[in-house]
Amino acid sequence: AESVIASHTVINGPTVIGAGCKIGPAAYVGLDPQHLDFLTRPDKPVTWLTIGDRTIIREMASVHRATRPGIENATRVGNDCLLMGAIHVAHDCVLGDRVIMANGALLGGHCQIGDRAFLGGGCTMHQFARIGRLALVGGNEPVSRDVPPFGAARYGGLKGYNAIGCRRAGLSREAIASIRKVFYCIHTNRTTQGLIAAIRQLEPQTDQTRELLDFLQNSKRGMHPSVRFLNYLNQSESDSE
Repeated sequence: AESVIASHTVINGPTVIGAGCKIGPAAYVGLDPQHLDFLTRPDKPVTWLTIGDRTIIREMASVHRATRPGIENATRVGNDCLLMGAIHVAHDCVLGDRVIMANGALLGGHCQIGDRAFLGGGCTMHQFARIGRLALVGGNEPVSRDVPPFGAARYGGLKGYNAIGCRRAGLSREAIASIRKVFYCIHTNRTTQGLIAAIRQLEPQTDQTRELLDFLQNSKRGMHPSVRFLNYLNQSESDSE
């Protein structure tokens, strides 16, 4: 199927758009990255944006090209994504397949968003932050650290796991039980080293356990904090006053 580009949409390039996409009206796709080093260079490199098949980008959305040359370094939007009105995907971001960004969700540069993640309206992502597969970020949430796969970010921290998203994705009861065990470890361990050690001791070690462990071990910005731990800190401060 051919892609449809609605009126008043601006497409700059180089930009690769897959089959069956619907873009606009008044979307801004493939524009120069909003990056001072790039914009002030007299010899701007040729950078790319790639958009997968059947992706929908709605009105006033902006999706920018990468800062580094070569299609292999492109800003990437996967297949079957829904990017609603007034969202922003900054330079060098990588979105997996079936990602949903609700109205006004904003990604800083170099963010990575896993398959089937849901970003609520008005949420904001710090540059270089990662959102794991099947994770959920609530509306208006600021996220400056990584949200693990299957996680649910709400109330200023990591509330728990994305129960509805996991069920809708068809995960087995065993898989969901293993995810619940990992998130119990997240809520009860205060250091990354202790958390990783606790997850390694879990039985059985499912694919979901290993996915979460790999994500945690490769986190550079650190994990989004547990809401339970934040509540504990707030309560301790109140008790001390």
